Amino acid sequence: MSFPRRRPARIALELFDCIDQKGARASKWDLIKVVGTESQFHYWVEEFLLRDRFIEEQQESNHYFYKKTETGELLHKLLKNQRIMQALLR
Repeated sequence: MSFPRRRPARIALELFDCIDQKGARASKWDLIKVVGTESQFHYWVEEFLLRDRFIEEQQESNHYFYKKTETGELLHKLLKNQRIMQALLR
């Protein structure tokens, strides 16, 4: 069974939503489930969201957790308003 391809804005929104749904911080596994694979986690979380400081990483013993930064909160609000995002992407 194939699933429709998600747009990048949709994937980012789902990652931020996941963090909110998990009580303001999500585990690495929670985010991997959103993107599908560990390589996609690396691409989306490590190479984009962490690098550009939309989220921050916290380590507790052998577990990693991720929470939104102030800039991440702003991006999340923009992603929720699809009309603004469509206008920006044009």
